[in-house]
Amino acid sequence: METGIYVRVSTEEQAQEGFSVRAQEQKLKDFARIKDWSIYKIYIDEGISGKNLERPAMQELIADINNGAVQNVLVFKIDRLTRSTADLIYLVDLFNERDCAFNSLMESIDTQTASGRMFLKIIGIFAEFERENIIERTKVGIERKVREGYSICGTPSYGYDRPKNQKIQTINEEEAEVVRSVFDMYVNQGMPITGIARQLNVLKIPTKKANTWESTGIKRLLSNCNYVGNVRHHLHDKEKKYSVEGLHEQIISQEIFDSAQRLLAKNRKISPKKKPRPENYFSGFLECALCGYKMRTHNSYKLRKDGTVSMKGNYICPRKTLKACTAVGMSHKKVEQAFSDYMLQIDDLDSVEDVEVEAQQKRENLSLIKAYEEKLRQLDAKERDAMSRYVNDEMAFDSYREIKKMVDKEKERIYAEMERLRAEDDSPAIDKSDLVRGFRENWDSLSSEQRRQFLLQFVDKILVKNEVEDGEPFGKVTIVDAVFRLVYADPSESAAKAVISRFPEPEAAASN
Repeated sequence: METGIYVRVSTEEQAQEGFSVRAQEQKLKDFARIKDWSIYKIYIDEGISGKNLERPAMQELIADINNGAVQNVLVFKIDRLTRSTADLIYLVDLFNERDCAFNSLMESIDTQTASGRMFLKIIGIFAEFERENIIERTKVGIERKVREGYSICGTPSYGYDRPKNQKIQTINEEEAEVVRSVFDMYVNQGMPITGIARQLNVLKIPTKKANTWESTGIKRLLSNCNYVGNVRHHLHDKEKKYSVEGLHEQIISQEIFDSAQRLLAKNRKISPKKKPRPENYFSGFLECALCGYKMRTHNSYKLRKDGTVSMKGNYICPRKTLKACTAVGMSHKKVEQAFSDYMLQIDDLDSVEDVEVEAQQKRENLSLIKAYEEKLRQLDAKERDAMSRYVNDEMAFDSYREIKKMVDKEKERIYAEMERLRAEDDSPAIDKSDLVRGFRENWDSLSSEQRRQFLLQFVDKILVKNEVEDGEPFGKVTIVDAVFRLVYADPSESAAKAVISRFPEPEAAASN
């Protein structure tokens, strides 16, 4: 076990205690030899106080622990490491995180023994207590600041600035004029929220973060009580949410703000989430290749001479209506043809990308398994600790039984999840070539509903664009890229057979 010996003494301590750097170093080297530990390096901070960790040798030791060079730290006394409780907690957390042992000669602390591990547990308890205290103090401090009228958000609302080290936000006159215009357009001119966003984008007025405006941003602006001089807290918690009078200047009057809130409440409607029509089976998968937004479904209807109604499915970029994107809409029929062309152009044998995706998935699974193994070790330690406390009459039997029950239940869940992850690693992955083969053999025979099921099963997203050449009335729809999901087959069947089995038989599809 590669051991890092750390030695520190200040001039004052050497005079008072009589232990020089060399004396400490020799005793620690002798102890390491008795333990048969390999000495990686001796780290010496001479004539330096232990009030913090800003010491050359200490920083070097921490770096070597982080990179795995040191697996064990040996000191003469704990206060050689640090005299700060907060820094000691930090170091113990570092030892635990990097699986590094810790030993103190004078206090007889050895984390390879039960008593040594108990010491670290006690320090860990104090560390958790201190962290919770910090969180609680932070929450109380934020709450107090808000009650006093300070805005505590990281980025000020549109219309305000808060320079560094300035507690109270101040009005940004250029943005404030836009805020007043937005409220005027909504309250006095009766303009819809989408129309306001479109108007700002046409005028090339950016948001606070230099983006284009969207309906949600306009709605948030209209409902922001900052503009009447108030500050708010717990914005996303309906039960705790409140606002108080702030210390900053208001931009609009209370009267116009209240009018906006009444209009927002009147226009608010809750629409149930609708499933896409079977004919629009690409709905939810298409993304605009120009701006990255999800394409929205738009249906156009036409009354035939015989009295029936025909429906034509189309896909449009929602940012086009806001004048924030130049993408041209496209019909479902053209998207379907473009997707078929894209799938036909893919080389069946070219599955390098899929191998990379599968390797990445396996790495992620391995990482998860290691995390679960660490969690199991923690649960075992918790169970042993509970048993020890019960044996020493420090815990009632009912309390121990509850802890044991909770630990067993959590371990059962973890074991099941680890088994699933290991099974995935042993299963053949369905790669792009398998999908293409299944698509070519079965797509034409599938109903709209079955085609959507295929997309849900195997496709994550499809990037699409419609290019219109000068002088041409219609554009050409092209699939720029399609991102496929990594799906695992049953270990008893091949990946190619698995993807084809997910398609219905042609006869069955034709009968639907």
